[in-house]
Amino acid sequence: MTSPIDLENQSDALAGGLRPLKKARLMERIAAAAGELFQAAGYMTVTMEQIAAAAEVSKRTLYKYFPAKEAVLAHLLEGELARDLARLDFRFDLNASFRANVSALLAESAAWCERHPDYLLPYIRYKFASFEPNAETADSGDMVQMWTLLIAAAQQRGELDATRPAEQLATYFHYLYFGALMRWITNRRLDLKQEFATVVSLFVEGACAAGRQ
Repeated sequence: MTSPIDLENQSDALAGGLRPLKKARLMERIAAAAGELFQAAGYMTVTMEQIAAAAEVSKRTLYKYFPAKEAVLAHLLEGELARDLARLDFRFDLNASFRANVSALLAESAAWCERHPDYLLPYIRYKFASFEPNAETADSGDMVQMWTLLIAAAQQRGELDATRPAEQLATYFHYLYFGALMRWITNRRLDLKQEFATVVSLFVEGACAAGRQ
């Protein structure tokens, strides 16, 4: 009798790969199963083999979409952040200043990070190791896309320096964002919202268009 895992691999081979919707659903299933394991046993103790078993997929399939446990964690956390923002009906006002928009997003990000402190260090380490600013397409959950959108809108208004590509400035801001997170992770007495506010001030003042200082 053919097992579900065998059928999965056969259909994958026959179709030349999973269709985007089916792939997304499979990745969500894997991430959800991993999340339950992380909650029950702790992130550090969970193995990729356990994740594959819990998600009812082969190890081959798991590694095809997630090369490491940290990649599963990143998908899980970024998906949860996106859903949290959607539930809050969070929207950008592209007519508002960069500072106002990014501060509103970072306030939500700070609250979210404070609910996931144990996951943040392995997540940030993975993102630093795998970050590809020149990739043609970024992961759907990657915040660099949001920074780029907000910076480009601010450049069009003359608020931020337009002589540098928005993507370049977004990369700089992203590392400042991670730097604030790293300070907070290593010293939890700090106020994460204040750390983010400092990052915004440093960036805006440093990237301010000529004549606006």
